[in-house]
Amino acid sequence: MRNKKHFSYLFLAVASLLLAVGVFSHGRFIPKLHIPRLEKKHIEHSDTLSVCLFYHAADYFVYQGSVIGFQYDILKQMEKDLNHPIDITIESDPDKMFTIALSNQYDIVCFDFDKTNYVPDYITLSNPVAYTYPVLIMRKKDSTYDSVKHIVNTAAKYQNDLDFSSLSDQGEWKVKHNPDLAIEDLMDMLVDKQIDYAVCNYNEAVTLMPFYGQLTIGPRVGENFPRTWILNSHNKLLNDTINQWLEQYKESNKYQSLCAKYLSPHSYVISRSFGKSRNSTSQYDAVLKKAAEKHGFDWRLISAIIYQESRFIPDLVGFGGSYGIMQMMPVTCERYGITDSSTVEEQIWAGAKYISFLCNIFKEKVDTGELYYFVAGAYNSGPGHIIDAMELCKKYGKDSTKWMDVSEYLILKSHKEYYRDPVVKCGYYPGKHTVNYVDEVMTRYNGFAITKEE
Repeated sequence: MRNKKHFSYLFLAVASLLLAVGVFSHGRFIPKLHIPRLEKKHIEHSDTLSVCLFYHAADYFVYQGSVIGFQYDILKQMEKDLNHPIDITIESDPDKMFTIALSNQYDIVCFDFDKTNYVPDYITLSNPVAYTYPVLIMRKKDSTYDSVKHIVNTAAKYQNDLDFSSLSDQGEWKVKHNPDLAIEDLMDMLVDKQIDYAVCNYNEAVTLMPFYGQLTIGPRVGENFPRTWILNSHNKLLNDTINQWLEQYKESNKYQSLCAKYLSPHSYVISRSFGKSRNSTSQYDAVLKKAAEKHGFDWRLISAIIYQESRFIPDLVGFGGSYGIMQMMPVTCERYGITDSSTVEEQIWAGAKYISFLCNIFKEKVDTGELYYFVAGAYNSGPGHIIDAMELCKKYGKDSTKWMDVSEYLILKSHKEYYRDPVVKCGYYPGKHTVNYVDEVMTRYNGFAITKEE
């Protein structure tokens, strides 16, 4: 009897072991609670994940000085959950995005186009990020389809199947593709009565409607289809991790809240984004543009700096006596003739002069594409500390023309070994604050640069 009992225990243990080996060896069972931990192991060998996100209003825009958007927020949540940095590049040219999508240049490409002709030979698709469908866009008073021939315009790279069978039987419906136009261009043409109908996906339509009071979302003209990411076909383990995370995230309350935030016709974020103008950053835009043009830099940079400094509050008094909408320190205010009685316009013009001064200091010392990072850093810390960090870069064999390398040594200036170095002229500095400042300003500036007209 004892031998039989021992045999039963042994059989149960062996069977359990075989079951466990069989399940885990196929890699199909991963307890949800352990997915994040396993995912991190999968991508420990990788550096920062590279993402290219196609710009349109639903997925990437600036709201009250912060870059947000449906897909942008999903990517930032993934960065947080996987505890792995993500470098997001924004591209607004659909032709470039089409090439990028087929190139395996990025780990993730967020771009909607008709993928059926390229699967599975040329691209690797993620699990669905969301679903959407095509809708008709028209002027509010033209919702009766009373013309004989209906021309429906689609924007660049829009190739999803359309079905007009649910619409009026009067006349015929034809599709005109516009390879050089974005959906915003078509909506402007609708408002100007240059065309009568356009088609875009529901997620885009919901985002854009608050800016086009004369237009309305018409009926659905096609079936649901998934919005998927294009993944790098060489990254199998990483792709598995991304897909596992997507499936788990879509079951969460956070995802449901995100859908309500961006995909509801009554979204407070969309309706309040920037009043009625998609190209506005503040009530001072006209002055900002004139001052920046006069002094030779992009007006969206000074707008991004002002938002960071004062949120456009004109009479703000800050730490250390910094004053006004530009939050310049007293010695700088004196240099540029600013007092507590100066108008907002005078403060902006003085700030523009100071930014121009900083541009002139660094423009011959750094790469052209890096200039505004150095200017933003110098606006926060003063140019001396940035130059110190550049000198440390040179001494330790790093690239002093790149902000990423310089920012590392700016942070190190809080350590005695570095701030007492003979190449350092301005001494101790807690540079982490300035590095964070630059990151926030430049994230905002890059958002303005692609969403606001120059």
